[in-house]
Amino acid sequence: MAKPKKNANNEGSIYQRQDGRWVGSAFVLTTDGTYKRRYVYGKSWDEAHEKLTKLKADSLNGLPVSTSKMTLAEYLTYWLTNIAKGKVRPTTYVNYESLIRNYVTPEFGRKNLARLAARDVRAFLTTTSTTCQCCAQGKDKKRPEHKRRCCALGECCKKLPSDRTVRFLLVILRAALQHAVREDELPRNVARNVELSMGTKREIEPLTVEEGRQLLKAARDNRLWAAYELAVRIGLRRGELLGLRWSDVDLVDGVLTVRQALQRVGGELLIVAPKTQRSARRVALPSECVTALRAQRAQQVADHKAAGDNWKGMDHGLIFTTRNGTPIEPRNLNRSFETLCARAGVRRVRFHDLRHTCASLLHEQGADARMIMEVLGHSSIRVTMDIYTFVRIDSQRSAFDRVGDALRGDDINPDDDDGLAGVPVAG
Repeated sequence: MAKPKKNANNEGSIYQRQDGRWVGSAFVLTTDGTYKRRYVYGKSWDEAHEKLTKLKADSLNGLPVSTSKMTLAEYLTYWLTNIAKGKVRPTTYVNYESLIRNYVTPEFGRKNLARLAARDVRAFLTTTSTTCQCCAQGKDKKRPEHKRRCCALGECCKKLPSDRTVRFLLVILRAALQHAVREDELPRNVARNVELSMGTKREIEPLTVEEGRQLLKAARDNRLWAAYELAVRIGLRRGELLGLRWSDVDLVDGVLTVRQALQRVGGELLIVAPKTQRSARRVALPSECVTALRAQRAQQVADHKAAGDNWKGMDHGLIFTTRNGTPIEPRNLNRSFETLCARAGVRRVRFHDLRHTCASLLHEQGADARMIMEVLGHSSIRVTMDIYTFVRIDSQRSAFDRVGDALRGDDINPDDDDGLAGVPVAG
């Protein structure tokens, strides 16, 4: 009797287990450069054969199979500690760590890194976007019993994560998995194949010229008058303002240099580098800002004398400090701004919207996009045009009027009420 013909090398084999499942196996290329036996499983011979065929085809096309046995949570911990921590700003690292700990690790982190697929990432993001995070993270249960509300008491508050949070989770996964590809832990970055819907975009409506005028007028009696002048007129970020030193401004030549920022990171106030390389910049100071900064210097001298030996501002040389010279807590600037808006009688907006106000006012007064980009310290002119140059309804109406004048020409009598005199009317 003739012996059964053996499968050719690298052809693989398919057999059925005692539990009824079918198993396919073959030697394929792995990420460490060697060939190892890998297995696929199916409920039928055809399903196992289809998976085995794909596995062998990927190997022949040079797409290796991962040998990693780490879970996604284990790899993300490694990536955070050894890669992200040395590449991103401290505040960004804190955000990364918080999002991974609160959203990714609890359930999705158990996935085997090597078995991760695009559909797994998509399913995780979809589930996260529709799950109350107060329930999922047990936020209310962490509070003292007398302060617990909603979800801890069985009344779900439906606190869903924002579109921005879900998109940021995808950004983190893409960055981490891309590094896994570079280190030959994965053959490809499956998160790059995941696309999200457009989502909702927060509407931005900067202060008008009149509102800006009202705000700055009301701010003249405020300890932080100079901060508001700088925010509205040259668009400094909150951290850049609070990290500004006297050595960074030249009140004679009227020039300001952004070199650092003040931010709360991991529970403490730290001086950090500017947001991007282009955020470190030199900006011309308007005369109004110079006047306000001179007033700020006089105020700080008076504070120093009043505090005496309790003054603590000698080491850092910051422009904006408390009455005893310590750095200003960023959240306290927000609270001060909310109070100022109410006193000035202007719409309540975010402090960061003063930066939008600066960009839009510059745009409306004829400044080109390149100049606005340099003033704000953007890394891309696209950011300047897409986000910060808000075009108001009044500006649109004025532009349409000018187009109407051009189209009207000399053919229509300007004294006519509606410009349609002499046009035959049907009927």
